[in-house]
Amino acid sequence: MVKRLNFNRALLLALILGIVLMPRVFAVSIKAFNEDRFILGKSFFEKPWVAFPASTTARDGLGPLFNQNACVNCHPKGGRSNKFVVKLDNPNTIYGGQISTQSAGNVPAEAKVAIDYQMYTAHYANGDKVVLKKPVVKLSNLGYGKVDSTLSVRISPSLHGLGLLASIPNKPVKRFNLSASEPSILAQAANAAHNDMGLSNPLYPQENCTNKQEKCNNAPKSNSLDLPQHRLKAIAYFVKSLDKVSAVKPIKLFAKIGCSRCHTPSYALEKRTIYPYSDLLVHNLGEGDFRTAPLWSSKKAPNFWHDGRASTVEEAILWHGGEAQSAKESFVNLSKKDRVKFIRFIENM
Repeated sequence: MVKRLNFNRALLLALILGIVLMPRVFAVSIKAFNEDRFILGKSFFEKPWVAFPASTTARDGLGPLFNQNACVNCHPKGGRSNKFVVKLDNPNTIYGGQISTQSAGNVPAEAKVAIDYQMYTAHYANGDKVVLKKPVVKLSNLGYGKVDSTLSVRISPSLHGLGLLASIPNKPVKRFNLSASEPSILAQAANAAHNDMGLSNPLYPQENCTNKQEKCNNAPKSNSLDLPQHRLKAIAYFVKSLDKVSAVKPIKLFAKIGCSRCHTPSYALEKRTIYPYSDLLVHNLGEGDFRTAPLWSSKKAPNFWHDGRASTVEEAILWHGGEAQSAKESFVNLSKKDRVKFIRFIENM
């Protein structure tokens, strides 16, 4: 008995000494948040890149063809903005899949972009009307000849909550970006770095030039990746840590209209319940196939839809078609009082 007590005391003393003398080792082993990686990722997310070669060797490699020189330009504070890129609906061997509006050195940019709008009128059952606008892309100063493809706009989505979406179990492997074509935050970060800023990285090791763009291919370039693995991982970690999202419980009207069939309100994670309002699946909405957009943090959004055509929640609802046509018609037929209530519910997320 005495030996057991002495052993227990010795064990307790060892544990106390271990906690006092080795707090850093203990903390690193259980702490989920890596501050050093977060700070590194934040730095490369916010600070601008420059063209190669430059004295700023950690941040050179921009372009030769690109749209922006920093992630934060399109995602201020990790959120949405009115910045956009132009996609080719049918990628080709001359321009690839996206129009680059800027370039470095003597490399010609691919084009200048202007946006015009087609106007439409939506009608409510009680006779009320809402004017809707659809962006139409106009290109000029084409750097490499005719663009043989239809064009469409993609705006910058919010990055907040992506880490939480990645934690949802039993969901499709590919759940990131507007078309749910990327399997991870890191893969999406690599895609954006390559296509939006022209940064080579482990997932896209080649320059963002097509075979037909001779000056782009012959432009000065580093012998190493512009965005190496550890920095790409740091950016992805920073993005994963952005979690300023709303937690608004659904109202009965949301399910009654039929919105919850695609905009799944909530998911139970290991330590919390989240309310993204998305099934993370791709649906046909009449204007194409897109992942169900999460509705959380709609209150902070300057625009809606994949191309920013909707400047209000009301306009965004009225643009729904395809698989969401019946839900939109249910909304259109609401009383004005319920319609206002529903819109305010979304706006307050």
